[in-house]
Parts: sequence; structure tokens; C-alpha cells
Amino acid sequence: MTEQLVEAQVEKIVPLTDSIMHLILKPTFYVDYQAGQYLNILCEDQEFSYSIANAPLGAQHYELHIRHSLDNPYHQSLFAYIKKHGRVTLKLPYGTCSLNHLDPHRPILFVAGGTGFAPVNAMIEQLLADGDPRSFELFWGARTQNDMYLDEKVLNWQAHIPRFKYYSFLSETSKENLLSNLLIRHAQDIKEWQIVLSGPFEMVYSLRDVLVEQGMPKELLFSDAFSFES
Repeated sequence: MTEQLVEAQVEKIVPLTDSIMHLILKPTFYVDYQAGQYLNILCEDQEFSYSIANAPLGAQHYELHIRHSLDNPYHQSLFAYIKKHGRVTLKLPYGTCSLNHLDPHRPILFVAGGTGFAPVNAMIEQLLADGDPRSFELFWGARTQNDMYLDEKVLNWQAHIPRFKYYSFLSETSKENLLSNLLIRHAQDIKEWQIVLSGPFEMVYSLRDVLVEQGMPKELLFSDAFSFES
């Protein structure tokens, strides 16, 4: 897909927590994308990259999960611009960490940190909509329970979808972490899966390096963070 520019109305801003905002953007014309891809918001002389948090299932809008706080200057100018104009310029789609780029037969391990859950949400929505029969699992780590901002939705998936398993980990209350639990639970069969890593770049690169050291083939590890590696 070739990236396109499009104007979009900021249709809704809803706080998911006290520091995570849910934006719904309605474009003047719809640019298609694949579940797991991201877009750029062009704001004056800056570009902000965000994963698209909803699957392309006919709604013709884009949803974003943005961590926002008063002590984070990176997003202050963006939200000030939105408040003033009510619309933004988008460029999309970007990214090669999407369902269409994964092996269509291997089961999928999704590993997310914080709002890295956004593209995972889109990919799982797509898997469910397609009736994909593969097994898939989510390992979601965050600092606090409040950061597990769609935990109830994921628990509902787990309760109703036999082929899906969910593991969550909080760094403030537990010594457990994403990597150790992933390796413990999949020590014997890790190479049978493909792994999608999503979250802060430092986390993604660290997990990637350890997994490769453990014998995981690089071609079975997917993350758009890899595109930004120097």
C-alpha cells in the first residue's frame, strides 16, 4: 500500500485512564490499511507516529491509544493543536508488522508493553472477525493495573475464545516480567510460534536480543520498532 495524505476530524477524545487517551479520527476519505499498521499525524513541523488500535472492519475511522500527561511535553503541542482546530492531517498506512506479513499458519505470541497493546488489539480483532482457527496468546506487561486499560475486554476474549490465552504482569507489584514468563511457559515449543513485539523501543529490542540468544529465529520475530533501529 502507498502512503496517502488525508484530513481527519477528531470525532472523539475519551480518557481510558488518567493518562491514556482514546482518539477516534474520521477521515474526509478513507485510506485502507492492515491490522497492525500505524499512521503519522502531521502537526505543524512535527510528525507523531501512532499504531492504529482498531481493525479495518468497515467502520471507516481510525482509533488511537495515546499516553498523555501534563509532564510529557512530546504530546502537549499535539493536543493543543487538536483543541484549537479539531482536525489533523494524517499520512498512512505505515508498517510491516501486520497480520498480512505474518506466517498464515503458525500460532502467534503477542507481547505488549503499555500502550503497545494498541496494534495487538487491532490484530486480535481481525483474527476474530476472520474466524482464524490458529492459537494465539497475549503477554501484556505494564507498570500498574491502571495501565492495563482494556484488561476487561481481553479477559472477556479469554473467557469466550478457547484458542486464546492471556497473561498480564505488573512491574509495581510483581517480580515477574514479560520475558521470564514467556520463556517459562514456552521453553519447549518457542520455535513453533511467531512473536509480535509491541511497546517501548527499549523493551522491544531487549526482548528481541534475549529471544534470539535463546534460539528464536529472527525471521519469526516481528515489530515495527525494528524499522527504526539505527
